[in-house]
Amino acid sequence: MMMLPTCRRRHDRSAAAHFLVLSSLLLMMMMSSTTTAFLTSSGGSISLQQRQRVASAASSSSSFTSLQNAYIDESSFPLHNNRHSPSPSASTTTANKQQSSSRRRPPKVHPQSGGQITLVGSGPGSPSLLTLAAHSLITDPSNYIIVDRLVSDEILQVMDNAGVEYRIANKKPGCQQVAQDEIMEWCKEGLRQGRHVVRLKIGDPFVFGRGGEEVLEFREFGIEPTVIPGVSAAFSAPLLASIPVTHRGISNQVVMCTGYGKNNTCPDLIQYHPEQTVVFLMAVGRLRNLCDSLIQKANYPKDTPVGIVERAGCPEQRTVVGNLMSIADLAERYDVKPPSTIVVGEVVNVLLTEEDFVWDDEVDADNYDEREEMGNMMRRGFHGLVQSVYSSSS
Repeated sequence: MMMLPTCRRRHDRSAAAHFLVLSSLLLMMMMSSTTTAFLTSSGGSISLQQRQRVASAASSSSSFTSLQNAYIDESSFPLHNNRHSPSPSASTTTANKQQSSSRRRPPKVHPQSGGQITLVGSGPGSPSLLTLAAHSLITDPSNYIIVDRLVSDEILQVMDNAGVEYRIANKKPGCQQVAQDEIMEWCKEGLRQGRHVVRLKIGDPFVFGRGGEEVLEFREFGIEPTVIPGVSAAFSAPLLASIPVTHRGISNQVVMCTGYGKNNTCPDLIQYHPEQTVVFLMAVGRLRNLCDSLIQKANYPKDTPVGIVERAGCPEQRTVVGNLMSIADLAERYDVKPPSTIVVGEVVNVLLTEEDFVWDDEVDADNYDEREEMGNMMRRGFHGLVQSVYSSSS
């Protein structure tokens, strides 16, 4: 007798639950319809913005996924990139931007020959200033080494003692591009033979050493080079000549420049600042023009100190000191040659004393006027040849 009311109550509860669910669904459909109608009635601009945001989010997600994929194991990298593919039209710019994030570097070991390339900096010249990684690579007889012309004789002697095979690039002024093409062909030759090619450059490969350009060339070969940094002459050469590139109260900024821009043009010069040091690499060949430009175009005072450090770190290291008016004549007098590093700024004279200078053998000892002139120049601002303050321990 009591079961029927119980069943009826359960049935009523179930029906009520179904009714609530149906009511909620109906209410949600009505709200959705109302919202859609509202968005549509406003001209569709808000709906378009929402669609653009969704598309942008999807694009960002795709780019992020591509960046993640770019760091997967190198064995899955394609052999060539598409750096020289045809220029895109304006209508495909956005698509190409998305594709650029998914470019992948080629492998570090050539998949066909097994060859590989390492770009190595040899430092300023002394074997004792080679990095451990560089020394290990250039003394391995199994490696095939392509050497820059200005790499020091002392480092070449290290390779000779190790019985290493190497070739020296004939990159002299006026024939740089021809020599560069020859270097790339030598590298290809080593790769075809499945060898470990070591591209040995003076200083640091990425400091005015065309290292980045060579990396792009190697990628065109279908291979990614390993890069071993070197001690750059921009900082080590002044140090070895007892010239600090910064000094409290004298210089609080350092600028590095090259003497030769693209196609042998003269690069733009930064304007004068009294507490600034400028270091020039590969500029001794156009020193006189450089000094004139610093005075006339960059507003440097004529008496700004200048130091030239020749063959830094080598036994025959020399330092010539003057100012913007005298340094070109001094460089000619002492026959300064590359590789040389030029330092411009008040830091040149910070640590040097008159005792650091050596007597000029070219000055006639019997000519009182010439001796007096040289002595006055040295006392006024330290001009002349500085004795070597660095002893190579190769």
